[in-house]
Amino acid sequence: MKALVKTGKNVGYAYKEIPKPVPGPGEILVKVKAAAVCGSDIHSYLWDENAENFAAGSSVSFPYVVGHEYAGIVEELGEGVTEFSAGDRVSMETHIFCGKCYHCQNGMAHNCTELGGYGAGYGGCFAEYCVAPTRVVYKLPDGVSFEEGAIFEPSGVAMHAVDEAQVSPGDTIVVYGAGPVGLVAIQILNVCGAGRVIAVDMNEYRLKMAEEFGAVTLNPADTDVVEEVRRLTATRGGADAVLEMTGSPRVYQNMFEMLRKEGRIVTVGHPGTDVPVNVTRYINQKGISWKGIYGRKVWKTWTQLASLVDTKKINLPAIITHRFALEQCEEAFEQMKNGAGKVLFIPEMTETKPEK
Repeated sequence: MKALVKTGKNVGYAYKEIPKPVPGPGEILVKVKAAAVCGSDIHSYLWDENAENFAAGSSVSFPYVVGHEYAGIVEELGEGVTEFSAGDRVSMETHIFCGKCYHCQNGMAHNCTELGGYGAGYGGCFAEYCVAPTRVVYKLPDGVSFEEGAIFEPSGVAMHAVDEAQVSPGDTIVVYGAGPVGLVAIQILNVCGAGRVIAVDMNEYRLKMAEEFGAVTLNPADTDVVEEVRRLTATRGGADAVLEMTGSPRVYQNMFEMLRKEGRIVTVGHPGTDVPVNVTRYINQKGISWKGIYGRKVWKTWTQLASLVDTKKINLPAIITHRFALEQCEEAFEQMKNGAGKVLFIPEMTETKPEK
């Protein structure tokens, strides 16, 4: 089969022909119909500090097939698999949990003690076929397309973040970062009854998309974001909640300054360095609630998201802006530099001008 392979630190991804995987006991073989590019795939492609830090805490070894967001069709069952059938339409939870530890047994499988990661030494979906353990496979509802299913994983992060933000009707919520996760969060916040959603980003391409979803948009390059959020929320003394999606250390002070007393912060982005926070001033004296999230709740987040997508309450295809064949890897990453929403690899596509 054809696949994108990471062969070493100082190279990008190689488009190669490799053996088609065989499902082992408790695994399924999936024919990949659509796979989505994540920010972590860019870090891996460049092998920057974020990728180095991730590798230091995992069992990554080269070469490996990359990619972890996808949807496809079950083609073959491994020994002992009875809960799936050939032809099932599936997506996958990429936090590979053990199912046996304290966290798994108490509703926190997304933060399993023995947590593994898909597409970083195990599996990898930037390929024509991939394998997955059945315990992390999710059957897609009939009304959900493969392209929608391919972005259930990142969209689930948005769903989890909004869920933890405890949004009340009429709330003003700041979404810091209008990338794909932020754009989905904006849509879910609208469904939850937020009175005003404010999207903050320095990328005008993404701000335009956020505006199309009804958000007030602010660009720190030409606006004092803290002052403008305070102006928009003058009657309540600041935003009710901030969802931090960027991972930029520079965002943190602004985030606390624009939040009202007793407000809520949910952090999603992973800063690459330590972030100093004045606990007395910003946490204790303001009575702030701060929740960090990592991934999606299994399977609560998935069922919440599936319901919103299946009933057309949110529009996931609207955040997909470009589609490429696997062999167009270099073009895909170049497009992401120039401006894009969510980018997909479609293994069945041939190398042509990228679809938009």
